[in-house]
Amino acid sequence: MNISVSVVKEKSYDPAFTVMVSYQDENISFKNVLVDVLRQPPRVTIQYPDEIQSVLPKINSKKLELEILNKIAEYLLNAGGR
Repeated sequence: MNISVSVVKEKSYDPAFTVMVSYQDENISFKNVLVDVLRQPPRVTIQYPDEIQSVLPKINSKKLELEILNKIAEYLLNAGGR
């Protein structure tokens, strides 16, 4: 399984983020899909586009969500150090 996540800096301002996600496993793959994330503690809401809604039950979505949240945390830590 290969997951790639990057924060779209031009469209990401705390608490609303846009991330570009690519995913590939043995059966399913998608590339450069824009996903909206709203971070309002204690909850994070991830809005997947319609184009990948049908494949979400078939993939390891928990791992995908952890990668998304990890990338946002890294982005926030790096932005705070500037």
